[in-house]
Amino acid sequence: MREADMYKTVKVFGGIFVSAAVLAGAAPFVWAGKDTVIPGVRLNGTAVGGMGKVRLEEFFQEKNEELAAKKLALNHGAVHEEWLYKDLNVHFDKSRADELLRLGKTGNLLSDWITRWKAVICGDVVGVVPLYDREALCTKVNELAVKYGQMPKEAMPVIKDDGTVEFTEGVPYLVFDRPKLVEIVGNALVSEDTDAVEIPVTEEKMPMLTKERLKNFNTVLGVYTTNFGESPNRSRNIELAAEAIRGSVVDPGTVFSYNDATGERSPDKGYLEAPVIVNGKPQPGYGGGVCQVSTTLFNAVLLSGMEVTERSPHFSPASYVPIGQDATVSYGDLDFQFINNFKNPVYVYTKYEPGAVTCWIIGAREDKPEESRVLLEYSGTIGFNTQEKVDPVQTEEKTVEYGHEGYNAGILQYARWADGRVYERSFPSYYDPADTVITYNKDPKKAEAEKKAAAEKKAKEVKERQDAGRKTTEKNKRDKENKEEQKAVIIPLGN
Repeated sequence: MREADMYKTVKVFGGIFVSAAVLAGAAPFVWAGKDTVIPGVRLNGTAVGGMGKVRLEEFFQEKNEELAAKKLALNHGAVHEEWLYKDLNVHFDKSRADELLRLGKTGNLLSDWITRWKAVICGDVVGVVPLYDREALCTKVNELAVKYGQMPKEAMPVIKDDGTVEFTEGVPYLVFDRPKLVEIVGNALVSEDTDAVEIPVTEEKMPMLTKERLKNFNTVLGVYTTNFGESPNRSRNIELAAEAIRGSVVDPGTVFSYNDATGERSPDKGYLEAPVIVNGKPQPGYGGGVCQVSTTLFNAVLLSGMEVTERSPHFSPASYVPIGQDATVSYGDLDFQFINNFKNPVYVYTKYEPGAVTCWIIGAREDKPEESRVLLEYSGTIGFNTQEKVDPVQTEEKTVEYGHEGYNAGILQYARWADGRVYERSFPSYYDPADTVITYNKDPKKAEAEKKAAAEKKAKEVKERQDAGRKTTEKNKRDKENKEEQKAVIIPLGN
């Protein structure tokens, strides 16, 4: 009886085991729908088992939208560029959805059974690598090479209405390995877990002004604008001179020289012929107009409160500034210079536009005067004379060079800071008068004497002719009278 019971028990358990084995073998085929992904499958870490084709395509679309919103940073020192994935057409291939749906369904019964159980037990992770547009990537790399393939561009100030200043980013000169960058970026795009790469730079030249140095230049200390006419050559010279001094940094205790900053104003630097004053007279010369830039800078420096160390007035007052506020220059002779007597460096910025040039002195907020002015202390005129000269070569009998009055003027630079400091400096200006010059081709006194003698001679000749005529008339009258008298005394004789 016991043996029979044991046999039955074994038979029952054997049936259960066989049934379980059959169910286990059939389970993966029962769980997986015909049109869904088999259970346990993960796509790049996300469970997609049980998803149908429509949901799977929606899943790919969601992933592609996430990719399109991503950015890749390209860095090198202070250089930072960001590229959008959408610009490189980074995406997952939606056709991979069909592969996922076929997983565990296209082999023989045993291989499909193994694939399905493996997915259920171990979790079958399927890796899908994003695709990207290699041509678009090469274009972006070439554009980057062009952008940084120029000479370094310095940061430029952005001057706000309240007098505060911010600077744009400077652009360095970079040479990098283009094929290598294409490879580096391509690998980053398909890895999904890389959001920044290093630009493989082989040669570089950075702008002179670093971000750290630019922090000192946050406030306008002084600014001045002058206007000018439409003379093309003079305007071009003003533009070149303004460009030459733009971006100059003057450290504390350092002297700025206008002539050093611009260099010689010569044709090889683009300067054109325009009127210049030589020995008090206008004549054509290369660089005519550069004095307007030095004058504009002079006034900006006055308002900033800095100390001027060299300045000379023109031969005559300049029409574009009040009397006494001009500063002439002549390379190798007359210069305009100032010294930075502040605690922090200053930055010279200029702007040229047709008909106007502006100079700014930019520096630290603590160096800005609370009040600054330029005042006229005195002004007077100086008379001129008239000179007469003789030039035998002159064809005209008389020429006139009209003179003008001279001036004696003085201005006062005044600056006051919040801590009570005051700076005052007077600038005298003497503008020479110019005499009127009358030039004759003969000595005027001799010419007048000759003219008088000629007139007297002519008058004498006229008088002599008149006297001779009068005598002839009188003689003719007497002769006539004598004849008439003779007729009267004749007595006729009778027969």
